[in-house]
Amino acid sequence: MIPVRLYIVITILFLSSLLLVGCSEDNTIDWKPTPAFISDDMDLHGTKGKFGIRKVNGEDVEPEFPVVDQGRLYQLYFLDSTKTKGFNGKTYKMLATHKDSEETIELYEDSIENNQSGAKFVLEKTGLWKIDVLVDNELYTSFVVEAKTNE
Repeated sequence: MIPVRLYIVITILFLSSLLLVGCSEDNTIDWKPTPAFISDDMDLHGTKGKFGIRKVNGEDVEPEFPVVDQGRLYQLYFLDSTKTKGFNGKTYKMLATHKDSEETIELYEDSIENNQSGAKFVLEKTGLWKIDVLVDNELYTSFVVEAKTNE
């Protein structure tokens, strides 16, 4: 028979280890393009219910994230109403990390007005890019896009 005190200690250690495992950060990236979604009748890329981005210039037949010499204009939407109420006037930054080269570049930085912003940037290499969106230098969301050439 296990003494009650030993049983309590074992239980506490077991629960503590579960808590630590549950809270550990998983830094692996699922390198598949994040699916597009529809919000307010717009096709958006990003994180459904949280952040969306769409290209607003360029050729209709080109990819959403084309590899071109000149940047493209994008409209950004901060969609999570539980968090975005306090976003107006805050600064956001978008960083992009290329899967193969592991190069990280700053895409754009600006302020948020009415839970949205414009941005102009270019992804200079084809392939998968992880986009990190930070609000006041804290990670808000991440998603993966594929940059393609015009075919």
